[in-house]
Amino acid sequence: MANTRSLLIVGASGAAATRVTERALADPGLAVTGLSRRVPEGAGAWIAADLTDAAGLRRALATRPDISHIVYASRAPFGEGGVEDVPGNLAMLRNLLDAAEASLPRFAHIHMVHGGKWYGVHIGPLRTPAREDDPRHLPPNFYYDQQDLVAARQHGKGWSWSASRPGFVLDVAPGRARNMVSTLGAYAAICRELRVSFDFPGKPGTWDALHDVTDASLLAEGVLWMLAEPRAANRAFNVTNGDCFRWRDLWPWLAARFGVACGVPRPMPMARWMADKEPVWEAIRARHGLALPIGQVANWDFADFFLGMDYDIILSTTAARGAGFTGFVDTWAMFAAQIEGYRAARVLPPG
Repeated sequence: MANTRSLLIVGASGAAATRVTERALADPGLAVTGLSRRVPEGAGAWIAADLTDAAGLRRALATRPDISHIVYASRAPFGEGGVEDVPGNLAMLRNLLDAAEASLPRFAHIHMVHGGKWYGVHIGPLRTPAREDDPRHLPPNFYYDQQDLVAARQHGKGWSWSASRPGFVLDVAPGRARNMVSTLGAYAAICRELRVSFDFPGKPGTWDALHDVTDASLLAEGVLWMLAEPRAANRAFNVTNGDCFRWRDLWPWLAARFGVACGVPRPMPMARWMADKEPVWEAIRARHGLALPIGQVANWDFADFFLGMDYDIILSTTAARGAGFTGFVDTWAMFAAQIEGYRAARVLPPG
């Protein structure tokens, strides 16, 4: 136990941290504790604390002076494509940092899970492949404020920081509708039920653009690598699968996987065109014994967001490779595995 690092995962039940928690628990060198406002059912070691309550957070961390490393994967609520809450996100991280410095005598490292919005992927075209030292876009962007806060606070201290910048994170996460695979799978199932083609509803330019994404398990691998790698101290790294795709190539392949006739590019706002499709989904759900209502499977606003990016989005992973991280994932194989994962969980119907 003398060599065990005690890891606190903040937002451990959230989308970005679930696989980090899972992978960390499998590492005998890590003692893992989660933190969120509510303790999930069946959770192991956990701290219930509110990141907006500075005094309460400090008291909560004081009960665990053994904690040495922190993964921060929380964020304030946000809407698709808009400006996220800068003051709220900055305040939560500041409260956590204050509490860590005051209550954790072994505090050694904090990792922040950020993302491609660092490069303005949500705004419009960007230079690709995007590199970690690229110029910042016109603010606001809470990632900038958080990294600046942590870097300034770290100066001259005995602890260090790191940050991961994944692309869209894909995972098998039943009940989490903001997910590319489950949303596309629900759309395909509805098309098949209505006996219409699986048309591509995004912008015309999105059909041809190059995109990359990040498998959640790969992100977890990268985060834990940064916690342990001295060359990652006080640096940020892009973490993506390492390949890229065009929807024009992937779409027919997805149609075949979903068992639906492939259609053509036909731009249409999903949030509007799918608004009346709940009865169709309920018919599919009843026939196949599916577990979840459409609101827990598909997020049509999210679909409009990621299918509306009519420009290349590629994040360079050269810096991470240069520092020793060699992880990669075949994106097409990832899509296939996650489709089957959702089917096995009775979230999507069989092909």
